[in-house]
Amino acid sequence: MKNSAAFRLVFLLSVLLFLSLMPQPCLAFQEHGATEGLFAHQLAHICFGSSMLWLFFMIKKSIYWKKKCWKAIALGAIILVFWNIMTFIGHILAPRSQYLCDITIPANRGIGFWIWYLTKFDTLVSCLSMTCFFLGLRTLNRSIKTAGGKENHNKGPLK
Repeated sequence: MKNSAAFRLVFLLSVLLFLSLMPQPCLAFQEHGATEGLFAHQLAHICFGSSMLWLFFMIKKSIYWKKKCWKAIALGAIILVFWNIMTFIGHILAPRSQYLCDITIPANRGIGFWIWYLTKFDTLVSCLSMTCFFLGLRTLNRSIKTAGGKENHNKGPLK
């Protein structure tokens, strides 16, 4: 059993090392073409950010705030609020900027470029949020399993 797990780990690390030594362009930047699509997309960021802020405050004022798992879920929600603000700013700056993301970035770019450039790292923020959600839900699931269903997790405003 241990040899099988060790083999899988070595195989996975070998594949990751192989892939990291042969990078390809990922073309991960997605720009929105028409103005109407950008407005609808920005409205969706406002709605999603507002709902995550609401979730955070609902957890904070409920009895669940005492539990670690719900604090992790609330942290994930507040990080998603920050992510929405970050991407909202990036979407506003993108059409006005005419920036091209080359392989090398010249040092004589202005502050607007650097703000736009930092907003392109929003995936790192969203991954952190999803990690908080995962850890909170995993801890909640484990606490329910160890309690054997004796504890009622459906009390309070978040039924």
